[in-house]
Amino acid sequence: MPEKIPRQPIRTPEQEKEREEKRKIFLREIERKYNVHAVKNLSEEELKQILKIEQESFPEEMQSDLEDLKETLLNKKGIQIIARDEKGKIVSCLSSKPLSDAYRELKDYDPELTSKKNVLYVESIATFPEVRNIRLFFDLLNTLKNEAKKKGFKKIVCHARIENGLSEFLQKRGAKKLRTLEDWHDFGEPFDYLEIEI
Repeated sequence: MPEKIPRQPIRTPEQEKEREEKRKIFLREIERKYNVHAVKNLSEEELKQILKIEQESFPEEMQSDLEDLKETLLNKKGIQIIARDEKGKIVSCLSSKPLSDAYRELKDYDPELTSKKNVLYVESIATFPEVRNIRLFFDLLNTLKNEAKKKGFKKIVCHARIENGLSEFLQKRGAKKLRTLEDWHDFGEPFDYLEIEI
């Protein structure tokens, strides 16, 4: 006897209209172009904009304060990438520094971590929730890879959240999972340590 295929629920005209509106908004967001580029210097005002993105992107215990942001974003040895919308507003930021610089502060949270040369550590990827989409994320990641290659880095590593799907997303696109830390940085949730070949 052939297996019955479950029927899709019938939507009311109002539900169908709402679904179509959401689809249009999603497609517009995917098509929107952002100016994604590496930055060397950030003004105090730009740092405050990035702090606001951090606050809207992460639970409170995972947010950096302004001093932490400055320490990473003004690190000239790392690569800092921002995305601006068509009005010039910063909507996303990716911050990184050499693993050798990050090692001292992270080794107590990840005992298997070793300090290696030519490895770039991604400290944070923060994007306003309303503009998150795959295209913007790819633009950030590709810009990071290109800039890292120019600076002589051989690998990119990070501790990636599992709960929000970031770790799985990166693994599906070539990142290699080396281990899982059940309570990364005392955040109360597991993170994967990932490695990306450049």
